Amino acid sequence: MKKNKKNYIFIDESGKPEIYSAKRVNLVEQGSATRFLVLVAIRCDDQLILQQKITDFKAELLRNKELMNIFSSAYALDNFHAKTDYPEIREEFYNFINSLDIKIDIIVVEKLKCHDTLKNNPGKMYGVMSGQLLKNICHQTKNTEIIFSRKDSKLKLKQELEYEVERIRIEYLLEHPKLESSLDINYQHNPHYTHGGLQIADYVAYAIFQAYERDNRYWYEIIKKKIGKVQDICNKKYFTRSNPL
Repeated sequence: MKKNKKNYIFIDESGKPEIYSAKRVNLVEQGSATRFLVLVAIRCDDQLILQQKITDFKAELLRNKELMNIFSSAYALDNFHAKTDYPEIREEFYNFINSLDIKIDIIVVEKLKCHDTLKNNPGKMYGVMSGQLLKNICHQTKNTEIIFSRKDSKLKLKQELEYEVERIRIEYLLEHPKLESSLDINYQHNPHYTHGGLQIADYVAYAIFQAYERDNRYWYEIIKKKIGKVQDICNKKYFTRSNPL
């Protein structure tokens, strides 16, 4: 990415940060909460072009008569969502992701191996791990817009998330004084359906989550060459194109 351009980073997750119930039952050990939390960052320098490509691709799929014949009346393909899309759509969209000019970074969290402060506070876990994901990729340009896929609109939750991300980002800058510190970084919190970049993040997160949580590598294998980095943070492992998952 060129230094004089704006950087857009779309963030989505698969799995949930919760470990304990209100009554302090360990939901992960009980099997009613996920073992892993996966966070994905999709980077591009022109979000409008990315959105247009995804819109055009969706229109192309909707003109495919073979695909239309398998759709139920309740399925309209309003936006791409890996968990609920037909497998045929899912495969098409993963292959489409491979054609895009984007960068993909991922962090995987094995929740039971986190520090107790994170285990006990799912919001903090999400914020801290988002900060870990973003800290060395949000200083590529003077202007960066970070868009989180968030269903909720509660101001306090947004502020807590941004606080944790900024805290880790600033710590990273202090450790790397040669990096540009006078950056314009803006945070947005939008529903998944509002931008194709968030839908790509959703798809990539789903593929990695399936590989870790379900030992199902099928979807990951389609896009593994497109993924720049997977950081398995609790197990201190890194996977790249030359050293895939």
